[in-house]
Amino acid sequence: MQAGTHIAGAVLTLAVARGFGLEVGPVEAVACFAASVLPDIDTTTSGVGRFFRPVSRFLESRFGHRTLTHSLLFTFSLAALLLPLYFASPGVWFAFLYGYLSHLLLDTLNVNGVPLLWPHRLQFWFFPNRKMRVPYGSPAESTIALLMLFSGIFLWPVGSNGFDTAFRRMVATPETAVADYIDMRETNEVFAVLTGFNSETQEPMNGRYRIVEAIGRAGVIVEDQGGRAFQVSKNGQVVAYRVRAYPGAPAVVRAYRLDVGGRLLSDILAALPQAEARAVWITGNLLVAADVQPPPAAAGTFQRVRRLPGPQNVLLLHAARPVDLTAYSTAFVTSGSLVVRVEYSGNRAPDALPLSPATAGRSTVRLVELPNLPSLAGLLVEQGDTVQEGQPLARYVDEAAPAQQREDARQLREKAAQLRAEVSTERRAYQQQAGGLRAQVQAAREVAARWEKLVQVDAATRLELEAKRAEVRRLDGQLTALSVSHTSRLTRLQQQEQDARTRADAKERAARRSETKQLVRSPVTGKVAEIRQGTTNAKGVSVQLVLVVQEAERLQPVPANTTPTTEAAPPVASP
Repeated sequence: MQAGTHIAGAVLTLAVARGFGLEVGPVEAVACFAASVLPDIDTTTSGVGRFFRPVSRFLESRFGHRTLTHSLLFTFSLAALLLPLYFASPGVWFAFLYGYLSHLLLDTLNVNGVPLLWPHRLQFWFFPNRKMRVPYGSPAESTIALLMLFSGIFLWPVGSNGFDTAFRRMVATPETAVADYIDMRETNEVFAVLTGFNSETQEPMNGRYRIVEAIGRAGVIVEDQGGRAFQVSKNGQVVAYRVRAYPGAPAVVRAYRLDVGGRLLSDILAALPQAEARAVWITGNLLVAADVQPPPAAAGTFQRVRRLPGPQNVLLLHAARPVDLTAYSTAFVTSGSLVVRVEYSGNRAPDALPLSPATAGRSTVRLVELPNLPSLAGLLVEQGDTVQEGQPLARYVDEAAPAQQREDARQLREKAAQLRAEVSTERRAYQQQAGGLRAQVQAAREVAARWEKLVQVDAATRLELEAKRAEVRRLDGQLTALSVSHTSRLTRLQQQEQDARTRADAKERAARRSETKQLVRSPVTGKVAEIRQGTTNAKGVSVQLVLVVQEAERLQPVPANTTPTTEAAPPVASP
């Protein structure tokens, strides 16, 4: 075959190899074209022989044309010799090998055939009938060259994503869309061109949608620009006449498998990428402690979050977005596993998500009922708060009684302060009066003593002495009366002060008791996982607090064939 025919064969070879997964670039193309004419280096009449004349002259004189270089032995020996090229660039190595083999295959179409098993002289032809073989340089060869060239040009775009993908796009069924989506989702955005109708709303659905998840092998979940999801399958929610998947813009997509048991759903959502992620889809199932009832999806759309029927609270997620789970962020996840697919806006993606460790030990749930709470302002805790046993959770607000008792206590304390001031005044007045009387008594006693001396020398009469002594007794009586009166008044004032203080303390304690009776305290130490608002009536609103309690893990062997269970404690009564 002529060199042009071999180059046309190389074009077809590259197109076919590209369709079967070979990455073809300029280097691979050059390697294939060069290898497609290289076997003819064994003759000086060929183009490559004239270019490497010393080599071609030696081979032609020593072995002859279509001998050594046209054998499988030489082909695989050359491939082994070029193994370093394989480790450096596998695509170039394969392109070279495919080009070389294409030359041998085309030469089997020729009249002379090819000695593939050289040094054995057995010749091989593609067509056993000699009349069907192609003479060298004939119009038939030119026709074959043109057919191979145009076939290669035609197959080049067809094989851009592989022949299997091209076939699936031609078939364009939901099953083929699933296969294409799985092939492309790790490196690109994946879109679907859909032609069909919505079986629930009977509306036609034609256009371009983003594929976000596959449902088994039967179909895919797509979403429109508004974020509405639809299930596309052959006989599903959206009946597809044709659905063709194709890649969009390149994207860095990572899939993370998470065991999420023993955590609040808010902790799981907090671990998801925020600013650096273009899109996040969550698929899996969760067993939650709370009774969660997701609202039904809009008519004709796919429900991303739904509760499985049965006694357990199991949420089934399909391509759910974080916004779809925000309403249940306070729910405690008893067990579950998720696959989180994240599409990053940059070229870097973390190898793992920063999910907080699961709490050790068994998790139980305690429900605290707060019936007829006057208002939600009476709650003293918020979702996510950690509370200790005995810590106030809510207060039934009644300000009138404690306020009146505290006002009475204040007035009594003011009265006690006034009485304390009167006691101080009384003591100062007594000390002043008693000091004057004591001075008068002392002076009277001194006068009486002088009159006693005068009576002894007959300078005064005994009658005058008795008068002086009577004055002393009178002043002593006044001092005694003053002391008795002061003691009585002081005792009365101190008693009144003590009584006022005692009554004030009693009022203060009564106010505290009134407030304490209005408080609902936590029966356990745990975390406020959820605050559920119930019915509202004339008396107030009913509220239920969900407390997640972590029991310490006991270092005891677990009997075989047993599994620890999570039990919910009975509700706690409240006032």
